[in-house]
Amino acid sequence: MASGFRSLLIDSLRQKWPVYLIVLSVFVVGLAAGFASVQRLQAEQMQQLNLELDRFFQQAGLLEIDAQKALRGVLYNNLILVIAIYLLGLTVIGIPVMLAIIFIRGFELGFAVDFLTREKNIQGVVLTLIAVLPQNVLMIPTLLLAGAASLSFSLLLARRFYNSKILIWPSFVIYSGLMVIILVCFAGAGLIEVYLTPLLVKIAAGYVF
Repeated sequence: MASGFRSLLIDSLRQKWPVYLIVLSVFVVGLAAGFASVQRLQAEQMQQLNLELDRFFQQAGLLEIDAQKALRGVLYNNLILVIAIYLLGLTVIGIPVMLAIIFIRGFELGFAVDFLTREKNIQGVVLTLIAVLPQNVLMIPTLLLAGAASLSFSLLLARRFYNSKILIWPSFVIYSGLMVIILVCFAGAGLIEVYLTPLLVKIAAGYVF
């Protein structure tokens, strides 16, 4: 099954690389915008964010969370995100909204990474590696894949509007199945965020924070 999925993904990349390029470009633009927005923060905003971050550093070693409650929240949010991208892919007019979601995710990641590494030096780098990177290693590629699948199916629907001979059902089945796999990957990212990330933060608290 894994080899079949890998083969399907490689074929998809080869045939629909412009779609992947569009989604990746939107995400990169979001990253760049996030980086740039840190530099545009006013002094009062920067000071407030620094105070909040300092407070986190001071309490990092005492970090306690209700794992089950946190997991439910993360899984729910990820489920809503995947369903939203899936449904937007079923409409041509949903393309801008789906791309906006990709942009916003890139913006959030870019802002967080740039602020942490710029303002907190080694502490910020460590926090980025242990609190931002782990879940995003799985989530970001999966999100980009979801966006590409959504955009690809939307474009297929647009072509179907001008050519009624284009078959929709086979692609719909593949699209839906791929979104189920993406949902599983998002769930895995949620588990990392809830169970692994807080543990890494606690371990680092005594050495760096």
